[in-house]
Amino acid sequence: HTKVRVFAETGQWMNLKQLADSKAKPPIGFKPFARAAIQGGRNSSEILKYIERITVPEERFSLFCEAGIWKRALEEAFKLKDESRIMDVKSRCGSPELQMQADQMLGRLA
Repeated sequence: HTKVRVFAETGQWMNLKQLADSKAKPPIGFKPFARAAIQGGRNSSEILKYIERITVPEERFSLFCEAGIWKRALEEAFKLKDESRIMDVKSRCGSPELQMQADQMLGRLA
């Protein structure tokens, strides 16, 4: 965690990316990398590179929400078949289009 935190705090985004891209999977997983990118105000495509490497769907959902990537959060909630998470995205996203998608997904789960 220390390297990830230091690279993020000092704006060394290339070093953070290189650390994540090293051959071995980091023993700490990719969640700290995603969190650092979110907290560092990085763009969505950079944040997605880390979140997409996380294998636990619930963690992916939380990070998509934390990053405000609502479309992907909604998709993840639907994959989890979790009505409360779909409702959470619907209430927080502020997008009429995504809110309509959420209603459609809820209808499919019923």
